[in-house]
Amino acid sequence: MGAWVVPGYTEARELGAGASGRVVLATHEETGMPVAVKYLSERFRSDEAFVRGFRSEARLLGTLDTPHVVGFYEYVEAPRGAAIVMELVDGVALRALIAREGSTGPEAALVVLKGSLLGLAAAHRAGVVHRDYKPENVLVAADGSSKLVDFGIAAGRGARPGVAGTPAYMAPEQWNGAPASPAADVYAATATFFECLTGRKPFSGDNFAE
Repeated sequence: MGAWVVPGYTEARELGAGASGRVVLATHEETGMPVAVKYLSERFRSDEAFVRGFRSEARLLGTLDTPHVVGFYEYVEAPRGAAIVMELVDGVALRALIAREGSTGPEAALVVLKGSLLGLAAAHRAGVVHRDYKPENVLVAADGSSKLVDFGIAAGRGARPGVAGTPAYMAPEQWNGAPASPAADVYAATATFFECLTGRKPFSGDNFAE
């Protein structure tokens, strides 16, 4: 039996994959509109905590009405899987641009980051803390505009969701499991800006402990 597919959509190709799931390019069969579908990994389908977190991601994404965050269309859950259907962003991750182009000047960095930072500000106004702002989660279009994506570990402001994030971009309080705060996102955005300017992370290590 093949992998579960959201009814009403035809898959074209995989756009990316991670530990918790994969994202595919698909077409809505009735309208022909291209979309991005994020599927929860099959190995986590029976883990209620992961399913609950996936539902939470969809719910938080649905509260954000801004052009600077990837658009939310629908959440679908069935016995064989769960998926978030989102806007398809025609762009590349900032991580790929840094790898290809190297460091930038401050003006160029701010132009590229502007859209995603406005998305972060909109999230904060809605009481949502992203908790994983980094070059991989900033999608940059051909015209230099950007959008913020992946609210997989986002939390409500003041919540205590536990220690999670990407080590090089986590503020000290995020490591300590303090309540979710916009300040941690500002730290991550500053670390990302630093990386744009220098081509390297502000702090590095060869393993998670470092």
